Amino acid sequence: MAVDPTTITPIQPVNPVQPPPQPPSNNSKDGNSPITDRDYLDKIVTQNTRKYTVAKAEFSVPCMPSMVDQALKLLQDYCAVLGKPGTPEEQQKLREFLGQKLREGFKASPHSRLVMMCVPAKPEVGLLGGVSIQTKVISESLSDKYTTWPKTRPDPLFGSEPDFKVMDVAASLGEASQVRVLDVGAGPGRNSLPLARRGHPVHALELTPVFAEKLVQAAKPENLPIEVAIGNVLDPLVRMQPYYYHYVVSSEVISHFRDAQELRLFFGKMSDALMTGGKLLVSLFLTEGGYEPTDLVRELGEVSFSSIFTPAELRQSIEGLPLKMLTVEAALEYEKQHYQGSSWPPTPWYEGWCSGRNLFPIEKKPPTQLYWVLMERS
Repeated sequence: MAVDPTTITPIQPVNPVQPPPQPPSNNSKDGNSPITDRDYLDKIVTQNTRKYTVAKAEFSVPCMPSMVDQALKLLQDYCAVLGKPGTPEEQQKLREFLGQKLREGFKASPHSRLVMMCVPAKPEVGLLGGVSIQTKVISESLSDKYTTWPKTRPDPLFGSEPDFKVMDVAASLGEASQVRVLDVGAGPGRNSLPLARRGHPVHALELTPVFAEKLVQAAKPENLPIEVAIGNVLDPLVRMQPYYYHYVVSSEVISHFRDAQELRLFFGKMSDALMTGGKLLVSLFLTEGGYEPTDLVRELGEVSFSSIFTPAELRQSIEGLPLKMLTVEAALEYEKQHYQGSSWPPTPWYEGWCSGRNLFPIEKKPPTQLYWVLMERS
């Protein structure tokens, strides 16, 4: 986990100590007479109490560049309550700074967070000294995030049953021992293990070491034909055996991709790995009804493990590659229809995630959902 702390003071006034209220006119001939006007003195003392008043606040937001105005408003509202709203110039400087930090964090990882802390600029004089804004970006990779899941979530993390679309396609490909399978993003083996039990020689590629180790340990007692490798499928140095596999599976992986370029890279590598006539099955979120997502929606899609693509982007990602789309089916509907487990859904989050409601928490149908896309290499 990388931490990049930066301290700035864009809201702190140049002269934070406010001048005291002007005293009432003194009609006394004696200029040394004490001021006894109670209203005036109460105003002076009220202001002086701010020297002994200290306020601190911490806000944490996802590093989504499109959230810059929301992040700024959090700070503006808080500082206004403290009587330190800042000048328009200071607010613009703060907005530019926040935008920079959000962009840096999001580029590092969609799971980065921007922590904003409001503290007294001069603790010895409390609120009289103004407000200082301190920030830090905390970046967490996808592998880091998944590594913490076993510590905070009960097994099985992704359900105990395989994807039924994965198994149905496998059953249609002939004698299992003759059908070599690549499982990209295998996790703890929810699909790799059942495929190996059918007799398929399975190569499993997994990003997160803790999941890869779970898969290795699960395969040992049954001596299953599974080879496990740790790596990121999008890493140029991670290469699959070319023209080797009859069936490539990638379930719940593309939902982590960051843009259409990564989608294109993925399909290029998969087409290289497949034999002629081989099948590629992937799950991904596609938009519906002609919906065109905004930058804000796309950014939150990455944050919520629901990266979305338009049908046009999917078509463009395989243009010129030896891949032909065979079927596009709604994943939730297919899996629910074929589910054979003891209780539905397979995990508490599955239905909401597949239906696009992690991104759009609405009762009506969201403009995106998870699809199974089956392709064939020509």
